[in-house]
Amino acid sequence: MITLAGDDRGGSKTRDWEVENPDLERITRSIADLDGHRLTEISVTEDDPFRYLSIAGGPDLYLVTGESANGEILHLKGPEDGSEEVRLICGGQMGVFERSALVIQDQAIGAVSEFLKRFPDGFRDAWSVE
Repeated sequence: MITLAGDDRGGSKTRDWEVENPDLERITRSIADLDGHRLTEISVTEDDPFRYLSIAGGPDLYLVTGESANGEILHLKGPEDGSEEVRLICGGQMGVFERSALVIQDQAIGAVSEFLKRFPDGFRDAWSVE
């Protein structure tokens, strides 16, 4: 089973939410809703075999990380080179990331699409796999 989960941080309260077996359209809407303030992270998780993908940040840049079914740590690298630092709220916490570690919304959506298809052609060059 696939589960989509996210945060909703209103003031001092956090309301986490969850949707079972979402389609790509529902996940895409959730990524588009990430605003880097109130909504700061979603995750897509598969139970068996266990694997997940986290998309955090928004609304312009996103940090995409996860874990493969083999236990490999995944990170989607952005197309930008250089070490420019960007502040981004991920999972309710402010972080400083190199711009090269962040992607735009279309790339985050593409990563989820690959995840749902189980990376049929393997990991593209944009993926760092450890």
